[in-house]
Amino acid sequence: MHVRNKGFTLIELMIVVAIIGILASLAVSAYQTYTVRAQISEGLEMASGAKVPIVDAYTNDGLAPADRAAAGMSADPTDTSGSYVSQVAIVNGRVDITYSGPRAHQAILGKTLSLTPYVTPGNTISWRCGNADVPTGVLLQNGANHLPATVEPRYLPSSCR
Repeated sequence: MHVRNKGFTLIELMIVVAIIGILASLAVSAYQTYTVRAQISEGLEMASGAKVPIVDAYTNDGLAPADRAAAGMSADPTDTSGSYVSQVAIVNGRVDITYSGPRAHQAILGKTLSLTPYVTPGNTISWRCGNADVPTGVLLQNGANHLPATVEPRYLPSSCR
């Protein structure tokens, strides 16, 4: 009687290893993109702390604050920094986030993202983020023009693309 061994051939095992390798490379790429997006979010959270003083200064004076001190914050932009953000500056009402903290990903080192305030027809403040479309309204009086993001668009939140 002829007995046949059962098992996988070398080619079948190599195909399985190749498929696992492809899936792992896709997962690593997706995880890196997720990591960079999380780091971008840290900067946006820090910038939200500058939005209220800017709106308050504009409400009180009718002009965009020239810098952090005029907005009622500390004068040094590096006072607002974190693991991925080196500074949050204010330039005539515009908030400029610079990414280059000690743990920042290579893809965002030295990159910037700007938030620019606009006065809407309803006399409220609307913020333009990164490469987003211009909101309905006009720049704050004495306000700086918007700067497009130097961060790659794929890393920006959907509200900033």
